[in-house]
Amino acid sequence: MEVSNNGRCLGYRPSKGAPYKFITFAEVFKKSREVGSALLNVLGQKPGNKTNVGIYARNSPEWFITCLGNARYSMVTVPLYDTLGAEAAAYIVQQADIEVIFVDDISKIKKLLDSASQMPSLKHIVLISKESKALEPVESLAKSQNIQLHLFEEIRRLGETSLVDDIPPRPDDLFIICYTSGTTGNPKGVMLTHRNVCANCAAFVKIMRDFNVDVINTNQIIVSYLPLSHMFEQICHWCVLGFGSAVGYYSGDIATLMDDLKDLQPTIFPVVPRLLNRLYDSIQSKVSNSGSLAKMIFNFALSQKRNLLRERVITNKSIWDKLVFNKIQQQVGGKVRLVITGSAPINSEVLEMCRIALGAVIVEGYGQTEATAMTTCTWPGDPVGGHCGGPGTCSLIKLGDVPELEYFASDGKGEVLIKGPCVTPGYFKNPELTKELFDEDGFLKTGDIGHLLPTGGLQIIDRKKHIFKLAQGEYVAPEKIENIYVRSPFVQQVFVDGSSLERFLIAIIVPEPTEVLKWYKGKTGKETTIEKVCEDKETVKMIIDDITKLGKENKLNSIEQVKEIYLESVPWSVENGLLTPTLKAKRPQLRKKYQDTIALLYKQTQ
Repeated sequence: MEVSNNGRCLGYRPSKGAPYKFITFAEVFKKSREVGSALLNVLGQKPGNKTNVGIYARNSPEWFITCLGNARYSMVTVPLYDTLGAEAAAYIVQQADIEVIFVDDISKIKKLLDSASQMPSLKHIVLISKESKALEPVESLAKSQNIQLHLFEEIRRLGETSLVDDIPPRPDDLFIICYTSGTTGNPKGVMLTHRNVCANCAAFVKIMRDFNVDVINTNQIIVSYLPLSHMFEQICHWCVLGFGSAVGYYSGDIATLMDDLKDLQPTIFPVVPRLLNRLYDSIQSKVSNSGSLAKMIFNFALSQKRNLLRERVITNKSIWDKLVFNKIQQQVGGKVRLVITGSAPINSEVLEMCRIALGAVIVEGYGQTEATAMTTCTWPGDPVGGHCGGPGTCSLIKLGDVPELEYFASDGKGEVLIKGPCVTPGYFKNPELTKELFDEDGFLKTGDIGHLLPTGGLQIIDRKKHIFKLAQGEYVAPEKIENIYVRSPFVQQVFVDGSSLERFLIAIIVPEPTEVLKWYKGKTGKETTIEKVCEDKETVKMIIDDITKLGKENKLNSIEQVKEIYLESVPWSVENGLLTPTLKAKRPQLRKKYQDTIALLYKQTQ
C-alpha cells in the first residue's frame, strides 16, 4: 500500500462489456479486515490456524479479499476448483472441517446443499453477489439442511461495525490447503505455509531483479484468469501486489479473454502452454493463407528478430514490430512485457515464435503444488527452449535413481527430488501419504523424471508413475485407461501414450488375432493374415469405436479417450524386451520403439 502510494490494486468489470474499474490498495486492506472480522464476530469462526475457510468461486476481487481476510486472522484458505464435481467438493469440505464457504453462483450452492448430508461441518454459505434476492431460489432447501445463507456485501458491512485487530500468522502457520485434482481416488490436501509462499515469491523476484527485467515497480498490471485455486496463480498475485502493481480479473468466460486483454492491456501475462500453442497455430495459419509477398516479408521479419533474440535483445519496438508483429501484440493488449509459462512443457519452436511475435520476455518454470509453485525457472533472455531452467533460490534439487525405468543419476537422469523452504510439510490429515512423499534425506519425491543438462538446466522427460499432463494442463493416468481398453475382445495388449505438447491421447494396440480375424471374415467374406488386417482402415475404425464405447461405459471423460490408434501385429513379450518379467509393459521402451509411429499419428490428425 505504501509502495503503490495507494494506487490501483484489483480491477474488474462491473458488468458484461463495461470498462474496467479498480479498487485501491487501501480499499482492499479495509475490506479484507471487515470480511475477516465478520468471519469471527458474525459467522462464529475462531481466529487461528485451526480454522479453515472454503472459497468455491472464479477469480474475483472478493476471492482475494476473502483470502487476505483469512490470513490477517491466521485462518487457513481452502480453495475448491471452480469446476469441481459435487462428490469431490463434499469430500474437501468435510475433510477440512469447513464451516464457512464462499461461492459465486447459485448452481454451486445447489450442488453443496444436495450433498449436505456428506458434510455435516458446513454451517454457512456466503454468495458473492450484491443482489438481495439472489438467494431466494435456494432458501427453503438451505433451511431444510440447517445451513445459513448470506450475501458477501451483507457480512462485510456487518464486519465493518465489529472490527477486530489483526492476529497475524507465524511463518510456519498454514496459509492454504491446496487440494490437487488427483487422477484416482480422493483429492489430496497439500499444506502450504506462509514461509513456503514467501520463499517462492522471493525466489521469483530475485530472478527478475538479477536479470534486470523491468517489472519490479508500481506500473505493472497482470491479468488473472488462471484459477486462484492453483498455486501458480497465487504466486503471480502475491508477487505483483508486492511490487505495488495491479491485478485485473478476466470476465469469467475464457471465450472473451481476448476482449479482456485488449481492454486491460496487461504488462504481465501468465499462460499455460496451450494458449501459446494456439497463438503459434494462429500465426502459422495466417501466414500460410497469405500471398507470396506477405509471406516473404513475414519470413524476413522473423529471421531479423530471430537474430536479435539470439543476441538476447528482446524488443517490441523494432521496425519489424511496426511492420509485421504489431497486430499480434495488439491481440493481447499491446503492452505485454513478461510472459510466464508453466504447468506443462512447451515446444521450443513455439516458444521462439512467441518470443519474437510478442516482443516480450518469456520465462518457463517447473514445479508442483507440493513445492508451492516454482522450483526451477529459465533465465530471462535465454533464447534456447526445450528446458525449464535451473533451481530458484528457494529450492535444492537432485536426481534419484529409478532402476526399473533404467534412469540413473550418474547419467544425469533420474527422479527429480526437491528440498528447501518452498516444500510442503505434507498432506492434510494424511500421515501415510506424507511419509511416502519424502525420501530418507527429507527430499520431496516429485515422481517426475528429469535430465540435468550441461548448462545446469532441467529437462522433464518422463513420469515415474506414468501420470502426465496433456497440453491443456489436464492430468491423465494411462494405466487406468489401458485397464479398461484391454477388456475389449478385440484387444490383446494396449499402450496409451500422450504428450504435454499435444491435446489428445493415442494408443498402440496389439489386436486379439482370433476375434479380429473372425470379425474381418464376417464383414468381407474373406480370409487374410493378421498383418493385413492391422493395415485395414475399417479394422482401425472398428477397434476405436469399440474401445470408445468401453471407455464411456466405464466413465472415462473425453480427455481420457484416445483419438487415434496404430495396430501392431507382433505381441509384446519378455523376449523382445517390451515386457518385464512380471509381464508389465516397459513404457520407456515402448515409447522409444513407436516414437516415429506416434509422431505420425499426431501429424496426420493436425
